[in-house]
Amino acid sequence: MTQDFDIHILKSAIYDAASAIKELKEGVEVFSKLHEVDIVTEADLKSEEILINAITKHFPNDGIISEESETINSDAPRIWVIDPLDGTVNYANNIPQVAITLMLLEENQPTQVYVLDIYNNILYEGYKDNGAYKNGKKLEIVKKTTMQKAIVATGFPYDRVNNSEQYITTFEAVLRSCGGVRRFGSAALDVCWIADNKFDAYFEFFMKPWDTLGASLILKEAGGKVVDEKDKFPTTASNLLVASNIGIHDEFKNIVFSNINRDLKIRFN
Repeated sequence: MTQDFDIHILKSAIYDAASAIKELKEGVEVFSKLHEVDIVTEADLKSEEILINAITKHFPNDGIISEESETINSDAPRIWVIDPLDGTVNYANNIPQVAITLMLLEENQPTQVYVLDIYNNILYEGYKDNGAYKNGKKLEIVKKTTMQKAIVATGFPYDRVNNSEQYITTFEAVLRSCGGVRRFGSAALDVCWIADNKFDAYFEFFMKPWDTLGASLILKEAGGKVVDEKDKFPTTASNLLVASNIGIHDEFKNIVFSNINRDLKIRFN
C-alpha cells in the first residue's frame, strides 16, 4: 500500500495493546459486568488505555467510543471506535481467537479500520473505496461455494439466556441450509475470516458497533457483501448483521430474513 491514512499513525499503539494483553494473560484478574456471561479483564482496560492515549495524543479533536469507557467528545465529526479485546471469554479460557478492533467513523460510516488477530499476529486493514489488506497484502475473496456447502459463523447475544427462543428459529433455518455452523467467539475475526477465504458467511443479532462494523468494511472492500436488517450496509444503529461472499449472498440473506422470529422483529423498532 502506497497511500497514507491517519490510522497508520496508530499502528504501533495497536501492537503495544496486543503485547499488553498477552503479557497480562498469566494471573489475569476477571471482574463481573452486568451480564453473567460478559466479563471484562485487566487486559481489556490496559489495551483500551493504550489506544485512547495514542488517539488523544495524535488526534485531540476527534471523538472516541470504546466498549469499556464513557464516550469522549461525542459531537466531533470524526469518531474513533475501539474494541480493546474482542473475544474476552476466549482470552480468559486460553482459546486463541482474540482480536483488537480500531476504526474511524466519518458521517457514521467506517472509513479506516484495523482488526488485529492477536495470537496469530495478523493485521487486517480496510479503507473505504481503497481496498482491504492482510499484513500489507491485498485481500480478496476468491473462494467459491454453494449455500449447501457453506461454512457459516455466528454468535449469540448476551440476553440469550432469557430470549433463546427468539434466536433459535433463524439458527435452525441456517443450520438446515448450510454445510456447517461455527461459533468461535470473536465476531470481528469471524467477519474478517470471510474476507480471508475461511468462512463463507456470518450472521448475528444485536451486535455493538465495535463488534463487527469495522470488520464489515474489510469484508466489503475484499469483495464481500454485508447488510443489516434494512438490507443496507450496517451503521452504529443496526440490529442485525448478515455477511457473506457474493456468490451465496442473496440466498443466505433470504434464509436469514425469512426466518426471523416475530417478537425479535418487534425489538428492532
